[in-house]
Amino acid sequence: MGDNNGVFVRYVSRREFLRKLGLAAASLPAAHMLADHSLAQTPEPVPTVTPVPPPELTAQAQAVGGQLDFYSWEGYDFLDATKKWREEHGVDLKSAYIASSDDTPAKILSPAGKGVDVITYFYAYYQTWTELGMFTEFSAEEVPNIKTMYPFFQQGEYWRTPRGSYFGVPLTWLTYVINYRSDLIERPSKWSDLLDAKFKNKLAIVEDPGANIIVAATILGIKTDTMTRKELEEIKKFLLGLKANAKTIAPSYGDLSNLLVSGEAVATFVGWAALNVWAAKDGVPVDSVEPEDGIVISIDSYAIPPTCDNRPTALAWCNLMLSPEVQLSVVNDLLTATVRPDVVPMIQDEKVRNLYAYDTFEAFLQEHKLNMFPPMETTGDRVSYADWMKMWEEVKAE
Repeated sequence: MGDNNGVFVRYVSRREFLRKLGLAAASLPAAHMLADHSLAQTPEPVPTVTPVPPPELTAQAQAVGGQLDFYSWEGYDFLDATKKWREEHGVDLKSAYIASSDDTPAKILSPAGKGVDVITYFYAYYQTWTELGMFTEFSAEEVPNIKTMYPFFQQGEYWRTPRGSYFGVPLTWLTYVINYRSDLIERPSKWSDLLDAKFKNKLAIVEDPGANIIVAATILGIKTDTMTRKELEEIKKFLLGLKANAKTIAPSYGDLSNLLVSGEAVATFVGWAALNVWAAKDGVPVDSVEPEDGIVISIDSYAIPPTCDNRPTALAWCNLMLSPEVQLSVVNDLLTATVRPDVVPMIQDEKVRNLYAYDTFEAFLQEHKLNMFPPMETTGDRVSYADWMKMWEEVKAE
């Protein structure tokens, strides 16, 4: 199995990865560990190496086919939409699913990741995962459907290098919302409304610390990638205020939906417009609102890690994910938004089409800028990603 080396490829041992996250012991799950500030050092510069496939890959036949190892969220492999393509090209898709984003670097940077061909990542991870060596480069010509996307997705730094090559392929986007039971409460207009005592024991918070902290920072007007320790304390105070009203911290967005349908919760932090459609299938009126005090966008992308040993098929897979057929599945199956403007008129369900601001997309992005995670390591008064995770664990524990 060959390794495709590029500008974003730098093997990092599991021990170093855990150290970068500020974890105290390699035997415990990353999401439940506390930061060890004594390990903070100046991060090493990411090497800039022109991406050239190693000789054993160059000598391989470039035909699409064979085993494709996929490691991501369940549903992101679109088994129904890709079935015909897989049969036509003789692709044997081997999917393994993650429980959290932290699972991906933990696997890719360990011996267990050998042979993984395709992963996905939330856009805000791109800097920290670049530092860890999680990505390899490719050209737009190798994934020609890149040219069919909204211009924003063709040009953004979150998946494209300064010299024009790519390390990510955007799959879908959404906005975080407040979902609420429209038959039980009045329409909230702000995230801060959820701090009101009337939500006591009626709020459900999702176990998505990155999203929760980014949304809280947006509400409070705090820049995420240069956040100070004082600002992190402000965010913690806000989240603790929400937790004081929480019925529970739900493990997933599916659990949020169940809590709304049962009536155990009447509102969510944070939420997803798809919950409206899921609840409607159960005959329960759930609506959503983009709060005026903090609109935050989420974008998920595919990537080819350095562990890939079937690069032609991985590239073809990424191109397939931008086809109209799969992008319609993104919209209809995941109830998230397409990255192709020409797919929007193909969405037959008006309720699904109206979940997202397609008609004003470019202006929407100009108004609501993307937020970044802080670096893996930092110095002085600035906080790191590990500090974020430590704070979230403290919120849950208090």
